[in-house]
Amino acid sequence: MTVAEIMTTEVRTASMDDTLGGIRQVFERNHFHHIPVVEDGRLVGIVSDRDVLKNLSPRVDSTWANNHDTNTLKKKTHQIMTRKVITINPENTIEEAAATMLERKFNCLPVLEQSGAIAGIVTKTDLLRSLCAKDSTVSC
Repeated sequence: MTVAEIMTTEVRTASMDDTLGGIRQVFERNHFHHIPVVEDGRLVGIVSDRDVLKNLSPRVDSTWANNHDTNTLKKKTHQIMTRKVITINPENTIEEAAATMLERKFNCLPVLEQSGAIAGIVTKTDLLRSLCAKDSTVSC
């Protein structure tokens, strides 16, 4: 089975100048955990929900928040994103995707077409769903 058969194809992307506050809202509304960052149509980074949490003040939503705390919501994507993104292509097997994710300790891999366009994203959840689909004895 190939990555193209299991990947998530509706991928929300961010720009380098989006704010952490905006990205946090996207995560909360859509219930996903990774956003590829694009500039001029090409992948330049990725932001995870963990990246956002690490960079926001823990008091940002409290009544004790001061200007410093609330200003963390204004940080830009390019300040916190991972720039060296490991990718995979749609023709790779799900076993190759799983091996790369385990080796690198990643929870997702952006899937790029040969042209460099984002075709989708494959996550650990996608891999687990494909495993459940293969094994009819497992109820998922």
